[in-house]
Parts: sequence; structure tokens; C-alpha cells
Amino acid sequence: MTDGLQLSGTGSLRQQLYLLLQQQLLTAVWPSGALLPSSRMLASDLNLSRNTVNQVLQQLVAEGYIEGLPGKGYRVAALPEQHFQPAAASASRLPELATQQYGLANKTGAVNGLLQPGVSALQQFPYAIWQRMLQRHCQRAALGGFADPQGYLPLRQALVQYLRQARQVVCDEQSILITAGAQQALFIAAKLVARCGEQVLMESPGYPRLKQALQLCELQVQHLDAGGADGLDISALPDNTAAKALFLTPGHQYPLGGIMPLPQRMAVLDWARQQGVWLVEDDYDSEFQYRHRPVASLQGLAGGEGVLFAGSFSKTLFPALRLGYLVAPRRVIAQAAAILQALHGDVALLPQAALADFITEGHFGRHLRKMRRHYQQNKQFAVKLLQEELPQCRLHALDAGLHLVLEFSHAVDEVALQQLLAQQQFKVQPLSRYLFAGEPRYGLVLGIANSSQPELAAALQQLAVLCRQALAQAALPA
Repeated sequence: MTDGLQLSGTGSLRQQLYLLLQQQLLTAVWPSGALLPSSRMLASDLNLSRNTVNQVLQQLVAEGYIEGLPGKGYRVAALPEQHFQPAAASASRLPELATQQYGLANKTGAVNGLLQPGVSALQQFPYAIWQRMLQRHCQRAALGGFADPQGYLPLRQALVQYLRQARQVVCDEQSILITAGAQQALFIAAKLVARCGEQVLMESPGYPRLKQALQLCELQVQHLDAGGADGLDISALPDNTAAKALFLTPGHQYPLGGIMPLPQRMAVLDWARQQGVWLVEDDYDSEFQYRHRPVASLQGLAGGEGVLFAGSFSKTLFPALRLGYLVAPRRVIAQAAAILQALHGDVALLPQAALADFITEGHFGRHLRKMRRHYQQNKQFAVKLLQEELPQCRLHALDAGLHLVLEFSHAVDEVALQQLLAQQQFKVQPLSRYLFAGEPRYGLVLGIANSSQPELAAALQQLAVLCRQALAQAALPA
């Protein structure tokens, strides 16, 4: 029975033998009830010590694969036949995955690449200061236990001061929930404002991951046009709507970059009050506006009622930090915290403690001011270069944020173009990914933040060559 047995050569001898014998059992090479080779035979034929063999056999006994027989050795346990044939199971007999109904897309290709949207200037972050903040708290035993369900209190207190001053948000430490990023905050908001099967409204073009969150909540999604220079078209707001909430990005529409003027903001608030609709304000990239100071939040204009306000530190600091927040009226914040606990449990305390000090000691404000200048210079540089290289294309999102939208003058094969760009290490996104309704539009969403100007010039010039080729190919007669 030991003929053909061969160790893999990878890992410890004990691990190699365990995996070898387990495979023999799982594939029914040694069928139920059969006696195993003796430990002496296994040790001799595989050139192993008896001690190693006996340790592995005892492990297999403990896991239920085999049984010990006094004076006889070991035999294969009487397990169900299908246990030994996992690969032979018919796919038609497997239960259908519930996730198939959502149509969720996963990340594909390289994780990072050139001109990737949503990535801050990672080389510009003050890592030495951040390391000092972490080191200050890393030996605090209190941060190794369970957290307040709403998040680390000093961080919430620091956020109160920042959000009041920078975004005119009406809040206190009891109306803030710390989350693992803005995506989680938006998902919790969706669970708060609507039940399964109810209707909500969102922008198109809009944020694809928001749509995924709404799909996971099994909500009916209706799209409103937000493709103009001012973002959401308030004339499209429906009368007598059954929708429970409107999700929007008034401070910086994503991805086309519209900034909603004050009259439209007030009109949205009036509409929401009349219709009894929650507003969920995604404060996307609003810290980085270049024509003027960030405009007042809808939440602040509403006096803190009827609006849920979501934000994160992924763009202001770095994406891997995975810290965000949801500001909600006190009457619903406990339910928001309960949803977070059910989804995720506690958010890690050490980075929360470090971030609290980073904000209160002034490092966050200084970093924001520095990066606002850096991103504005990068954006102006990129706009000038693209206008020269691709004058037939239209540019959007010029006045805020960390990205640009390059819209083509006519239809192109976006899938083929993106595949070509991916081969050259680009991680740009097709504009169609953000469109959920209305007329088709073609183009690319380009990240301009995480590059020096020489790097940005080289990448944009290479991208322009590929775009000109795609546009020329699309213009050829069929």
C-alpha cells in the first residue's frame, strides 16, 4: 500500500507526510474500513523516523480520518462515501450562491497602476510623524480590548472640531460613528434609511461601490441625472416619490466633478422635507477644492436633521488606513452602531488613537494645506498637457478632487482600450463604469494625485498616444 507514495519536498517532513496521507484518504485510495500500512513500514519506505510517522497518525486519529485498533494498527474511519470524492461532486447538486443576484464585479488585474483614481500622493505623507503617533499608543493595554461601539472617543471629539470648522457640520461626539472607511459608512446609511425592497435614488454618473452597497441591501435603485456642471439636476427630482432616500455628492460630484451651488442645495433640502426623504451626503473629495474654500455641507444647512453625512480619510491621508465616519442624528446613531457591530465588530483602536492625535496636534491641517497645493498644481499641469495632446476631447472635474475625466468626442471600444492600457501598467477606469442610466458617454477617469509632474507628463503622453489610436480606429468606416 505504500507503492507510489512520495513526499512533496515542500515544508517540514511532518507536514509533507500529513498532506500525503490526507490526500490518500480523501480520494478513497485507501477506502473506508481498510487497514493502513504499519508505522514501521511507512517510516522505512519513506525514510522517516517512527516518531514523525506516529505524530502524523495520531493527528489523523484526532481529526477523525482514521481509528486506532489495539494490536492491529490503524484503519480508515467509516465516513460517508462522498466525503472521499470532493472533486467528483456534480456542480448541479451544489446550492446556488445568493450573491449571483447582485452582479457584483470584483477587482481584476494589478492592484495598483499608473494614473489610478482614488489614490492620494502616497510619497508625500508624513510617515515619520504617523509612526510617532502609533508608537505613542502601541503599548497601551486599553487599546487591546473592546472599543466603544461608536468608536474611540478622542477621535470623535477631534472630528467634531474639524467637521464644524471645515465643513460646517452640525455634530457632537455622540452623533459620530467611526467606520472602516466611507464604503462601510454608506452601507450602514443604506440599512438605516430603507428596508429590503424599498426604493432609493442615486446619481448617474455615480459611485459604483455605492450601487453595490444598495444592491447588497436589496433596495430598488432609481437613477437621477448628475452629469451637468452643477452635479445633480434638481429638475429631475420626482414629485410624490416612494423613495426613502437620495444618495448624492453635492460637494464634489463623482466622477464628473460638479459642485452644487447654494440655491440648488436649498432646493434639494426643501424637496427632501416635503417628500419625507432622507438625504445621504457622500462628502467625496470636498476638502480639495481649488477655486474657493469647500462649500458648506448639506448636513449643516439642514441643521443636522434629515441628512446622514459620510466621509473618510482615504484621500486626505492614505487608502490603506481604512477609517471613515458617519454623522447621523442622535435618534438613529445607536442603530447605526448596532449595524456596524453586526457587520464588522469593533474598528481597530490603535489607528484611531494615532489619528486623534494627528488631528488635534495640527498635523492633519498642515498636511491638507500642503496637499491642496500639490494636487492643484498637478491638476493644472495635467489639464494643460491633455488639452495640447488631445484637443478633440473634453475634460471634466477641473476644479476639485484628485482625478480628471477625459471624455472622448465619439464612441470607442472602451473594453479594448482599457485592455491595451492595462498592458502598459495603467489602472485608469472607463467612464462607462460610472454610468447607470441615460445616453452612453465614452472616456476615461484618470488619477492625477500619486505622481510627480515628470511622472505625470510621461504617463499622460503615453496615454494620449494610445487614446489617439483608439479614436482613429473608431472613426474608420465599418
